[in-house]
Amino acid sequence: MGNLGKFEMLKKDFLESLPEEKLKLLKKMSAYSSCLTDFLFRHTEELDFLFEELDKPLYGRDKLVEEALELIDISSNNDFSVKLAFFKMKHLGRIFSKDIYKKHSLSELLEEYSYLADASFEAAYKRAFEKNKKRYGQPLKPDGSPASGSVIALGKMGGLELNYYSDVDVMYIYDDEGKTEKGISNREFFISVFRDTTNYLTKKTFEGQSWIVDLDLRPEGKKGFIAYSLPALEYYYWTHGRTWERHMLIKARHSAGNSTVSKQFLDIITPFVYRRSTGEEVFEEIVEMKRMITEEAKKKKIGQWDVKRGEGGIREIEFFTQILLLLYGGKNPDLRERNLLRALEKLAQHKIISKDTQKTLKEAYIFYRNLEHIIQMENCVQTQTFFMEKAEEYASKMGFSSTKEFLDTLENHRKKVQEIFNQLTPSIDRKLTPLQKYILTKQNEEDAISYLEQLGFKDGKWAVERFKDIFFSKEYIELGGSWKEDLFMYIPVLEKKLKEFPDREDFLLNLTKLFIEGKMLRIFAAALEQNQKLVEFMLSIAKLSDYISDLMAKDTELLDWAFGIEEVPVDREGFEKELAVIGDKLEPVDRLKKLKKIVEVLTSLKYLSRIHEESSKERLKELNTALSNLADFILENLYEYIEGENFAIFALGKLGSREMNIGSDLDLIFVFVDESSKNRLISKPATVVKLLTSYSKEGILYQLDLRLRPFGKAGELAPTLNFYKNYFEKEARPWEKLAWTKARFIAGDKSVAEKMENLIKDFLFSEEITKDFIDNIFEMRLSLEGLVKELPSEIDIKLGKGGITDIEFLAQLAILKSRKRETNILSVVEKEYSNLLENYIFLREV
Repeated sequence: MGNLGKFEMLKKDFLESLPEEKLKLLKKMSAYSSCLTDFLFRHTEELDFLFEELDKPLYGRDKLVEEALELIDISSNNDFSVKLAFFKMKHLGRIFSKDIYKKHSLSELLEEYSYLADASFEAAYKRAFEKNKKRYGQPLKPDGSPASGSVIALGKMGGLELNYYSDVDVMYIYDDEGKTEKGISNREFFISVFRDTTNYLTKKTFEGQSWIVDLDLRPEGKKGFIAYSLPALEYYYWTHGRTWERHMLIKARHSAGNSTVSKQFLDIITPFVYRRSTGEEVFEEIVEMKRMITEEAKKKKIGQWDVKRGEGGIREIEFFTQILLLLYGGKNPDLRERNLLRALEKLAQHKIISKDTQKTLKEAYIFYRNLEHIIQMENCVQTQTFFMEKAEEYASKMGFSSTKEFLDTLENHRKKVQEIFNQLTPSIDRKLTPLQKYILTKQNEEDAISYLEQLGFKDGKWAVERFKDIFFSKEYIELGGSWKEDLFMYIPVLEKKLKEFPDREDFLLNLTKLFIEGKMLRIFAAALEQNQKLVEFMLSIAKLSDYISDLMAKDTELLDWAFGIEEVPVDREGFEKELAVIGDKLEPVDRLKKLKKIVEVLTSLKYLSRIHEESSKERLKELNTALSNLADFILENLYEYIEGENFAIFALGKLGSREMNIGSDLDLIFVFVDESSKNRLISKPATVVKLLTSYSKEGILYQLDLRLRPFGKAGELAPTLNFYKNYFEKEARPWEKLAWTKARFIAGDKSVAEKMENLIKDFLFSEEITKDFIDNIFEMRLSLEGLVKELPSEIDIKLGKGGITDIEFLAQLAILKSRKRETNILSVVEKEYSNLLENYIFLREV
């Protein structure tokens, strides 16, 4: 009699008192399940309950939840887990009895059993929440409203097809961060709540254990937090979500707690799971996973077969179905189905699979699940291993007339499932690189790292992280149509370009900035199919300039401007044209900022793209002139904008010498005609400074350096002509003459400018350049060198020995000695120190 032996030995009177039909039920139960027989041995009165329920309707979720919640009020802290375990075993017996007698379909019974799990979680969560709320206070969201949590069912529980003796896959979530009324964080609160929830359900008691709870499907698995907020989950799935997680989340549904929180979670993950793209790339993403499943299925032991993982088993049916749901569910919401049998039915209804395929897989799935339950319920353990030595017993329990018929049916199902599974993925002729394989599967990262180092990257791990920034991004996931496919298949081309480019780290980093920070991934992906010139243009930006890449990442409109302009504006006429195109939608100063970015991008690209095509001198002159003209134009416009009068703006430094580079600051000098004008209009120069240096959505015009004005930072912003006359005659130090050789009028009152120009000439040329003067300059130059802290592996090309400053000092001394007004250093070097011209240009270009 097997499991019935204990009754015969210890409860023989009970057996003899049973009516025939109840005894028959007990005998059947003892033949199928040791744990349920033990339960009935402890609670013989429950046999009446099981018998009475045989022909009654199933409870459904609401009735089970109602009964489970009653346990909270009638249980102490010590016996709550005991009552939960009793509740679970009682209803497992009810459901399994109906299964033995075939009172309901397999789908109906598995759904009922899944609802039993929901009910247990509802009771455990509610008790845990109230316990922690009493201790820590109500959790609150940032807006002060109550925060809530919920339990998300996954796996077979999520699909309402839970095994009779299986663990339950769940995820614990809560709606938002914040703090409780007593000051702990919501994360701490809900971690405590869900830890208690789990403990209530998993605690081993004399009635057994309610459920085996598996939390490994949460973000980061065992390493992750026990509970996550909705914002954290959204960030995780859109930035780090992996292919297997898309498959897993197909079955996600509300199980317990606040259903609104669960709905918000499902709204977040739906576009991640069911992507809009429907191209072949969806198949490619699962190629490696399918191969891994196939490899695992081939692991055989003599006389055994794994009903779940073996060849032609449950996993292959599940995987086949999930792939098709992922492929077609993006455009057809009707195919977003958690339950496997209903999913197969819908796939057939929409003619994605044939009726024959649906029938074949449905019959195999039901056969396997019945066999799986018999195997598990025998000793109440979680296993899917079929032992050949027990084939006769399994055949009898499943209603077959012979062992041969059972084994033939099993083999027929396995063969047909394998055939369907193997036909799923189209042959992929293209060989994927290790990087592509990693991006598809998120497996074998070390292979991708090694591969990128072979391409020339110094740090393969760093390079993999940059590719993850691109291909694991929300922007990539949301690409539609063939764009995603095109971008994925462009990876080998990009790998080749990176390998051939010396500064591949900067190249890749700049691409990441453009694609992700600048939101240009969609533009690039579309251009792969529609506009190869735009593709090359975007790649050239990433190759040539970190600065331009940063600019474009912050202002995506620059790409349209830069790519659409055929002639680079380099003078007033060109700048006026571009301002007209920019239009009046922006404020006047923002229009100038937009113009500056456009001109800087275009002139830089032109300069960098012609490095190997023409002389360095002409190329450098063209760049410097265009950028200097631009700064002049902007300052002239600002002077008009503030309605300036009676003062002039001069430039020293790079702008004064018309040698502006990308990123150069402005050394400006302001001068008023007299004290009366200064007192009346002193706010005007300050306004110019503010407009130049203030940030807006369009960025900043220029950084200013006002240290070259009289008395440096301590000096006043805009002195008068008379002040400068006295300063030049009595206060100026010898080295200041060098700085003032670059002084040039930029904007403002021309009569003031003429007078200032005369003062500058007198300051520069009224005295002979003596040996003492030169010695003084030389000592100052040595002191500048002393400020340079070069490491053995570093060279300061500006202030270091033999650097740009040395050549500029020579040129400025030449200007002073010649007594000829010239502000452009390059021109002076070309005339006076032609032997240094090549060196100077080289250093400037570096």
